[in-house]
Amino acid sequence: MKRSDIVADNSNELSDWLKNQVVAFNQAHWPVERKNVGFSICDEQGERIGGIAGRSFGNWLLIDWLWVHPEARGQGYASELLGKLEHAAATLGATKAVLDTLEFQAPEFYRRHGYEEVFAMPDYPLDGRRSYMVKIL
Repeated sequence: MKRSDIVADNSNELSDWLKNQVVAFNQAHWPVERKNVGFSICDEQGERIGGIAGRSFGNWLLIDWLWVHPEARGQGYASELLGKLEHAAATLGATKAVLDTLEFQAPEFYRRHGYEEVFAMPDYPLDGRRSYMVKIL
């Protein structure tokens, strides 16, 4: 295969294409299925006010997103969502969970739920801190 010029490409299409290529390559070496796992919570009118989403991947639960509307915080919804996600992933075979959070988001919340910081990125993106946390389920 002969190459052509390298050109700038800041498109989402390039990012998506690269992700698909890497995922396909990895699946050839690790034939483990990623299974989406998630829960949402709605108010009395049926409007979504929060949710949690992640993926079960072999022994691991990869937590991607947890959010609760500011007006609904402090009522235990996030804890309930996290517990349901962990339980669902465990039924799929996950024995560990991993997530990342920023210092102004929820590191203390996750510590209260048994997560331990295993790696931190200081100065992220400028003067903040990004924590990677793990829990044995």
